[in-house]
Amino acid sequence: MGDEMTSDFDAAVEDVTAHLTSERQAWLFGAGISCRSGLPLMYPLTELVAANYVDPHADHSALFASIRSSLPDAAHIEHVLSQLGDFVALAERSKDQKISVGGADYAVETLRALHGAIRDSIRDVIRRGYLPGEGGEAPTVAEEGKHVVKVEHHRDFMRTLFAARDKAGRPLRPVHFFTLNYDTLIEDALALERISFADGFSGGAMAYWAPETAYAENGAGGRVAAHLIKLHGSIDWHGEGDGSVIRCREGCGYPERAGNVLIYPQATKYVATQRDPFAALFEKLREVLRSPQPMVFAVCGYSFGDEHVDLHIEEAMARPDCKTVLVAFVREQQKGGAPALPDKLVEWMTHRPWANRIFALSDKGLYHGSTTNLSQAGETHEWWTFEGVTKFLSDGPR
Repeated sequence: MGDEMTSDFDAAVEDVTAHLTSERQAWLFGAGISCRSGLPLMYPLTELVAANYVDPHADHSALFASIRSSLPDAAHIEHVLSQLGDFVALAERSKDQKISVGGADYAVETLRALHGAIRDSIRDVIRRGYLPGEGGEAPTVAEEGKHVVKVEHHRDFMRTLFAARDKAGRPLRPVHFFTLNYDTLIEDALALERISFADGFSGGAMAYWAPETAYAENGAGGRVAAHLIKLHGSIDWHGEGDGSVIRCREGCGYPERAGNVLIYPQATKYVATQRDPFAALFEKLREVLRSPQPMVFAVCGYSFGDEHVDLHIEEAMARPDCKTVLVAFVREQQKGGAPALPDKLVEWMTHRPWANRIFALSDKGLYHGSTTNLSQAGETHEWWTFEGVTKFLSDGPR
């Protein structure tokens, strides 16, 4: 039995290695890929933003506290923004343009102001980075001018990934990078590594949203090597009053930025009225996932906790003509005293006819098409981390 398991493990590793040099591949990144680059995960980010509203005399502190206390304990800052977005939509439909929150009435303008202020706070944290705090001290945002965000891990990944693809010697198509992160580390790393890419904007340091032309495969210098699709927006995206979107360079005093940073999409009427670019971004995700050609969709730094994204993956994988292979690099969580894969992966590998097109590489093992661990008992792996994926691409699994 041991030899059989080892054989299955080695075969699965070979399959994954081959998939990761595919000419058709896409990656989905979550917050986990940036946590060693000086950026917080969602819950530390939530506390850093919430610190702005601890003082009861601070603007909007009572409203922020009411919204947060009404949400489940496990809610994070994106849930606060979602709740605010829903309140804005309700207030806009009401006769007096107000809504009651926590026993107090708030005008739609106040709700919008807090929504914008939270987005600005998130932008500041992501732009500067944060210090985790030591000896029980609370984490703090890096001071202006003393940014702690590092790009080395992202550069290493991009350099390694594209070198591995070049070795395959096949005609290469653009790699699609989908990210749920607001930071600019992916595009910064691509540029620093001299890898051409399109991000949906046309222009230079100041650019406008033009996906129809920007995502065309052929750029000015020939075919672009990568397409970047930021599903949850970016700290350097800003919404204009006419509903258009501008990507702005840091340090520029125009256009007006306060409250206009375009992050965190949500399927509410509030966001829909902003004429945002998110519909086009998710259409790009559907288009890539539904490719009838064989391709690999690799996931790193994401724990399958976004129902919107998971639904798009599931719907595409279930299509009769879909040949996409899902390769997920994930960390197992303690559940009932034992480590386990994310619930969504377990559901797919247990109850879906396309389970044989799923590979999961975790800190505890390797799974292919089922929840049976192909690793030897007690083995641990580093390939689930962003840096571990880079090493896997460079040196192989061993």
